[in-house]
Amino acid sequence: MNRPKIDIGISFSGAAGSQFGRNIFTTMIPYKSIESFLKVFPEVQRNVNKARVKAIAEYVLNGVNEKNYCFLSAVTTTCRGEVEYNDQSKTVTIDINSILSINDGQHRVEGIKLALKNLRNQVKKEKSTEEKLILSKKLEHLENMCIPVVIFESMDEQHEQQLFHDLNNLAKTPTKSISLKFDNTDPYTAMAKELAKENDYLIKYGVETEKTQLRDNNPNLMLLSTLRNTISFMVSGSDKDKNNALTLENYDDQKNTINEVFDELFKALPSDANDRKKYIIGTAVTLQGIGKYIHSLMNDDDIVDWKSYVSGLQNINWKHDNKMWNGYGGNYDAEKRKFVFGGTGGGINGVRNALNENNRPIHPHLVS
Repeated sequence: MNRPKIDIGISFSGAAGSQFGRNIFTTMIPYKSIESFLKVFPEVQRNVNKARVKAIAEYVLNGVNEKNYCFLSAVTTTCRGEVEYNDQSKTVTIDINSILSINDGQHRVEGIKLALKNLRNQVKKEKSTEEKLILSKKLEHLENMCIPVVIFESMDEQHEQQLFHDLNNLAKTPTKSISLKFDNTDPYTAMAKELAKENDYLIKYGVETEKTQLRDNNPNLMLLSTLRNTISFMVSGSDKDKNNALTLENYDDQKNTINEVFDELFKALPSDANDRKKYIIGTAVTLQGIGKYIHSLMNDDDIVDWKSYVSGLQNINWKHDNKMWNGYGGNYDAEKRKFVFGGTGGGINGVRNALNENNRPIHPHLVS
């Protein structure tokens, strides 16, 4: 490519090509340099979602702190100014007066900037010399990380708006279960995927990893997302685990316990528990409610043998038309011939409360 030489610029390794008559450059820009070049222009972008920015910043910092897999996809930009490519050195040079207008990826960029800001503040406020050194090394590591950037050359505002529209219109958000299927950062998701393949009962009843919902003719008992949340309820009492009840240090022990819980649970549930027309067990609310109930059993100092209470679940009538369930987060719908929960949170607590008030333990020595 023959381009006018840039007098003063910054060069990054990269490549050049064309798409629909437009010159395109790809490069890797270090996190510490994104503030110098990447900018959002309101006329070609939507308003930033601060909650999403914070979530990405947390994701980035977790990747540094815990050495997790942490990936951010390429940011797409248009260059407002001069950019050139050198075939011999394989470098993309951006004029220091040029700005890369972000057309896709502003939340990723803002998340990186917030992560850098937070870590820099931690370094500044840290009093301990040893801890300050550790944080400084993490900051240096983070600043030198790179994000892929695709640069379109010389577009007017109208074309930038069209680029934003096309990038977002053609993108398709994956289902929650598919997202979880490929997520290796969340320990609860990891445990759910492992137990779905290892626990004999979960293998028998099936865990759906592709669909967004289970219809009556789907033979699987639950979605992967439901299994993930049920495990989280069992371990932490919530689907969020804000207190970090599950850590890398206790992961194996917790997994062994949860595996045992599922064994005891499915021994007590009906053998055809995945019949959603017959039982309320196949609803996400019920399974998560059972998870929350089990958490309360395992964390009640007055209960010595939680297994005896789980065994007692065999005497619960799980059928849709059981009047016992009425008032516990929902009601029986005679037309649909199903018990319908009024809401997720209320239903989960309703199931937990129903079991707290109606379940009785079965002691091993009383079982014939």
